[in-house]
Amino acid sequence: MKILITGGYGNISWWCTKRALELGHEVYILNREQTTSTRREIPSDAVLIKADYRNFEETKLAIQPYSFDVVCDFLCQGTEHAQIAYELFKNKTGQYILISTESVFKRGGVISENSPKYTELEASPYILGKLQSEHFFREKLKNEKFPLTIVRPGYTLDTILPYSIGYNCYTIADRYLNGKPILIAGDGNNRWTFTHSSDFAEAFVSLVGVKDTIGEDFNITGDNVSTFNEIMSIMAQALADKEPNLLHIPSCDCLELSQFMVRDLMQQRLDDAIFDNSKIKSIASGWKTQYNSEKIVLSTLMWLNEDVRRKRISKDLDNKLEVLTDKYIGLGVN
Repeated sequence: MKILITGGYGNISWWCTKRALELGHEVYILNREQTTSTRREIPSDAVLIKADYRNFEETKLAIQPYSFDVVCDFLCQGTEHAQIAYELFKNKTGQYILISTESVFKRGGVISENSPKYTELEASPYILGKLQSEHFFREKLKNEKFPLTIVRPGYTLDTILPYSIGYNCYTIADRYLNGKPILIAGDGNNRWTFTHSSDFAEAFVSLVGVKDTIGEDFNITGDNVSTFNEIMSIMAQALADKEPNLLHIPSCDCLELSQFMVRDLMQQRLDDAIFDNSKIKSIASGWKTQYNSEKIVLSTLMWLNEDVRRKRISKDLDNKLEVLTDKYIGLGVN
């Protein structure tokens, strides 16, 4: 099959590109070719279509010679861009896979595809953009039979590190190596599902070109459930072989830390995030995740350690974490 992947070398999409190529598909990647050292290299077997996906005319011209069996859109966010994506691909693909996010679901119990979602009035910009994209394409599916499949990744890691408070770059790890604690939202005992991108990709490719998945939505998450205390301790011990140094920030205070994360996403950091994978497993027969939480963290650190340029360090984040650390150490919080 001819498959187009937007982005194609990001934290999740690179593994999907790689797996699709391994299965013998003809894979095209649409991106601006702004490869950086903090991403994996674009697979040489893929065909690069160079264009800025946010620029309608540029992308329309770039894809004009092509048609695809499947378009896998990892970049669509919000109504405006969904409209652009629709106009670009409505006559060019037999299946359009929208990659959304599990963050659209409210927390509470085991989350499935039928669990309650945030309303657009409740959602902050990131969640809102994904909800709008889903709604836009569902309307196109309903009214125009647009060949939509929705996929929602969980917390998926490969080139980025897990975090509770901060960002997913190397800054938290660098601080820890310099004797600073890792900050944890709340008591850190809430349980989250962590997924490696290669495990996601193995399930994802099972949806490609399958007509029975059109009109359906699928959550794809790992089978690995760990508390934030557990996974951040794994990272701490991998960085420095000593007792993990974790600093817990009270839950009520975390919700006011808008300098790190908007309120609804921070609330999710304090809640459980456990998923029912039965729907994707009904399509991806025999699929189960190969990476446990320890292997996810160790493989990511191994990749980062192969080239110092991959280790993004944010001075701005470092300063913010330092202020917060000083405040709560001074208050005697641990």
